[in-house]
Amino acid sequence: MLRFEISSQGATPSPDKTGTRTLAVNAAFLKDIKDDNQDLKKLLDQITPITRHRQTAANHWPELIALLSGLRDQLALHFSLEEAYGYFDDAIISSAELSTTAEKLRSEHSSLFASIRDLADQVSEVCSDRPEQVNRLIKRFDQFRRAFEMHEEGELKLILDF
Repeated sequence: MLRFEISSQGATPSPDKTGTRTLAVNAAFLKDIKDDNQDLKKLLDQITPITRHRQTAANHWPELIALLSGLRDQLALHFSLEEAYGYFDDAIISSAELSTTAEKLRSEHSSLFASIRDLADQVSEVCSDRPEQVNRLIKRFDQFRRAFEMHEEGELKLILDF
């Protein structure tokens, strides 16, 4: 069982009297993580319907450019907060199995970020009146979204297993 203890201290796990690990988290930092997750979900919820069909994406191209740029920036913050939060380090110290999982998940951050960064750059360079390019970029966003969702599920499982 993972319990959160809100304190002004850093994110350091410690066993309580029952042997359950407690993770102390700075309250302001916890709020930042919560706000970040809400902002990230909001952006994904705005982008996904636009990218369901080529013509919808073409009709909303300037909006899509701005949203993907925002997603790139938000994802940079998201990964920074996750890595600063410390659950990767705690899992690595905790057990060999969790260590392998944590290292794999942490290593995915750079490739996921590179994927959305490159996509945001390419969308801003493409004309929306080129259907084959729009289709290609829509498919790339869908691949990114699925990979990111699997990554987030893996992180949630890591936290719960810790």
